[in-house]
Amino acid sequence: MTGACLGRALIIAGGLLLLAGPGLAADESVAGLVAPYLKARGDGTLGTVAAKAYAEPTRPSAGPAPQPSVSVTLVPYSATLEAELDAVKAGLRDSLDGYVQAVAQIEGARVDYERALLEAGAGELVRTQLTDGQGAVQVGELPVGDWLVLAWREGGHFSKRFRLRDTETSRFPNVSSNVTYSTVTYWRTRVTVRTGETAEVTMNDRNVWLTAARQEGGTPVTPRRPQGSGKQRR
Repeated sequence: MTGACLGRALIIAGGLLLLAGPGLAADESVAGLVAPYLKARGDGTLGTVAAKAYAEPTRPSAGPAPQPSVSVTLVPYSATLEAELDAVKAGLRDSLDGYVQAVAQIEGARVDYERALLEAGAGELVRTQLTDGQGAVQVGELPVGDWLVLAWREGGHFSKRFRLRDTETSRFPNVSSNVTYSTVTYWRTRVTVRTGETAEVTMNDRNVWLTAARQEGGTPVTPRRPQGSGKQRR
């Protein structure tokens, strides 16, 4: 597929974008999942996670470049959430729709899980911070147990104008051909927090979990039928 064809397909896929499905599955009891974490917090059995984000050096004589403003979120490990995230990544290979929807689906899964934690009385177990100017962040007073680390950074803003074929413009008259994107890079890992210890997490070019594009401008609207085609709704 050529770049021009890919661009047209992405725009049309965006015009046909459907809402993501439901979030955290009902087969996992959030209240039961967080009970050990809440108990550990009450018992004072706590640990720390220290994360560092950096870009690999471009020359042998240069050092790693710190990556500031990387969003780092820690939540109690959930097999269901992990499966949802894996499904999003797998969908990137299935269709262009999967590529267009990836960022929204990841955010939806994360937000749904955070809401479920809040409703279970464990909202304080959602810990989010940004890396500092040195690309570092330290999250302390975490109850012992397994945690899921999800981090992301946006960059690489670009705008692209695509020329649609006549047949495409007649079928999808409201699909924008001038679209602005940003690249979203994700890191994901599972880490075990132990009493009085610091678990270290590194985020660099070599261990990126997923890269996708977020559409920022020129958002396509749902295509409508050209006038005179089909029956009109009453």
